[in-house]
Amino acid sequence: MIRTLAVAVLSLLLGAQAAWADLIPGSKNNIAGWDIGAYTRGDRFSHCAMSTLYRSGITMVFSVSGDYTWRVGWAHDSWQFSRGQSVPVDIFVDNIGPITLRANAVTDKLALAELPPRAALFDLIRRGNRMTVRAGGSNYAFNLDGTYAALTETLACAERYEAVASSSPRSPIPRQQQQQTTPPPQPERNARGSTAEERLEATKIVANILSHGELSNFRILTAREIAEMKSSYLSSSDVVWRAEGVIGTLRIIASSVNATARQIAAAVVSDDTKNCKGQTISGSTKDEKNPEVVRVFTGCQDGSDAYQFYYTIVPLDDGAFYLFATASKAAAGGKSEGAKVEAMLRDAVFDVMGR
Repeated sequence: MIRTLAVAVLSLLLGAQAAWADLIPGSKNNIAGWDIGAYTRGDRFSHCAMSTLYRSGITMVFSVSGDYTWRVGWAHDSWQFSRGQSVPVDIFVDNIGPITLRANAVTDKLALAELPPRAALFDLIRRGNRMTVRAGGSNYAFNLDGTYAALTETLACAERYEAVASSSPRSPIPRQQQQQTTPPPQPERNARGSTAEERLEATKIVANILSHGELSNFRILTAREIAEMKSSYLSSSDVVWRAEGVIGTLRIIASSVNATARQIAAAVVSDDTKNCKGQTISGSTKDEKNPEVVRVFTGCQDGSDAYQFYYTIVPLDDGAFYLFATASKAAAGGKSEGAKVEAMLRDAVFDVMGR
């Protein structure tokens, strides 16, 4: 019964009226242990939602609607809410809080709360490690593993389907465009020149590629996890992820760098060669699907340890580049998990990015 509830709860995310919501065929996905889907209500896009079932028997859900309202909810087969019952809730994320909400029972098993429309809160939950919920005199703890990739994809899902809906002649102009009377401020850029929006888009791309390529047990790392690794390269990368035996990164090379893909590749190989204290090897491989994509690899034999690094430089329409990198320790015979991932990335990058 609990597993049935975990699946069914996705169709209840807009309250009592969400009984009209239907899963869009082909939209169902699983990222980092979270089930994700897109839903319509009537003939219009309604929302995207993600859910996961915890050992406690509680299912936690997040949804992002077409107007980018987002909600969090909890369901359990043993709960007996009165329809419309209101429950005060305090949320703590990694001991930051309380974030005070009011959850409303939309069924006898499920309560939903609308979250404040703040990007900082979205990032706090997305990057968090642990959520504690206080409600009805009880405390509930939830591990937030996988929320970075899953929330990023849920937001991307809502953006994709809302963009399709907005292209219809029947669709109204988004409120943000109607009310905007002054040019928006220029976005802030980090030390490497990328904006928060560009980094968010890069994270979506990585999540989609890794999911598309069916790489098992991958996880996009939080800022805290990256800092704990004490690596300047990882800390200055825009996205960092990990899988069994492999660590991967994505860096956005801004168009202002004014370099070609081959110049970037040459700089990468040169840097790896200088930083290896032992014997090195390097080379390039041809991309059969897109001659503009440049792929290079390097290897470092340092005593009894050997490491392999693979790089893929993908040009973007605005003159910038995505620099994908994977690192892994080579086993006997020179084989590594990195080689398998690089082969997967060949197809996944093309399929997801069309490049």
